[in-house]
Amino acid sequence: MESEIAGWVSVAARFVHVLAAIMWIGNSLLFTWMEINLLAPKSNGSGEGKENPVLGYLDMLHGGGVFHLQKRILDPKAIPVPLHWFMWQSYTTWISGVVLLVSVFYIHGGTALLDATKTGIPGGAAIAMSVGGILLGWLVYDSLWRSKLKNHPAVAIPVSLLLIVAAAWFFNQFFNGRAAYLQIGAMMGSFMSANVFFHIIGNQKKYMAALEAGLPHDPEYGKAAKTRSLHNHFMTYPVLFLMLSAHFPQVTSAAWNIPILAVILLTLMYGKFLLNSRNRNPNWLVSLFGSLILAGILIAVMIAWPEDRIATPPRSASGGKAVEEIVIDPNVQAGAKLFVSQTCATCHQGGSSQLGPSLNGIYGSTVILADGSRVVANEAYLRSSILQPQSQIVQGYPAAMPSFAYLEPEQVDKLVAYLKSLK
Repeated sequence: MESEIAGWVSVAARFVHVLAAIMWIGNSLLFTWMEINLLAPKSNGSGEGKENPVLGYLDMLHGGGVFHLQKRILDPKAIPVPLHWFMWQSYTTWISGVVLLVSVFYIHGGTALLDATKTGIPGGAAIAMSVGGILLGWLVYDSLWRSKLKNHPAVAIPVSLLLIVAAAWFFNQFFNGRAAYLQIGAMMGSFMSANVFFHIIGNQKKYMAALEAGLPHDPEYGKAAKTRSLHNHFMTYPVLFLMLSAHFPQVTSAAWNIPILAVILLTLMYGKFLLNSRNRNPNWLVSLFGSLILAGILIAVMIAWPEDRIATPPRSASGGKAVEEIVIDPNVQAGAKLFVSQTCATCHQGGSSQLGPSLNGIYGSTVILADGSRVVANEAYLRSSILQPQSQIVQGYPAAMPSFAYLEPEQVDKLVAYLKSLK
């Protein structure tokens, strides 16, 4: 019952997390787009004046009507009512993300974070590392952009990216690839939400309080808020990818998963920059596709080298590829397809990082269970692991695998045939 409740909490939190993130990212993209496309005020009475100067305006066609937008300095004597604030999308995304971290990674004692092939540290230490990484990461990032380096973005931006990649490398020494990617996503997402709370909304509250006190609109507060808003804007694509990275085992479990992460971060941020500059850069589309193609080639090379993934064809005793075995046994072929379609590779993908144990050579091997006992991985063990995975937990791995009892007996036979073929 406890497991079922945790499962439903995870489902609800995941839905709220995705929904709130869509709203938050949508706001970020829309407001930055409007800022970039604002037109200079006209001198023919478009609304600017000494009491209420217009900084820019924009007309948008949507839903069968035209929306006229103005960005303007507020008059302390004419504060609009109602005045809409945008913050709860951010807070809801972060809160639901914390619930997901707990329900997916922390609730099993932290073992879901770890890769047993890399480290023997306890799960509690992994949880402390994860939480500490989020808190320390924010302090380092915030301190960097409060320092004098904030006036030199050409230096501060590369330093920030290097620190993020360094953090990813550190966590990858202990965490499985999936957890390492999601840890960096949680850190960057926390930076974004903290930016909203401490800097964006914080500065907006300051100048609104000044306006309500009858003081003139101080643009410096707005500039400070806008800087952190731009940070969030450029982090949206990377964080969105990292949120979904559990669905990309070929990336998270690659031997070069951290260099791949670095390429992805740079490409997504550079792509956002090109999209923002398309009105003044006639070659933006060529640059965008060129960077995507180059990144794709680099990632493909890093995924394929070294090529030790679980999905490669089994090898014969002589070392050659046993192509004939796959061709003549349709059950193995069908089992390989089920292995992919049932997302088994998400946790059991071979390589340097994985959430579940490697299945290469599993058939006939001796498996050490969580209670210290040993079993031979025969057909009965393989079937039990598919249908009742919680009955025999492998030592060093979390009890996180769901049951696949909904599969037809013929499908289980095919999966077992495929697992037996892995060498």
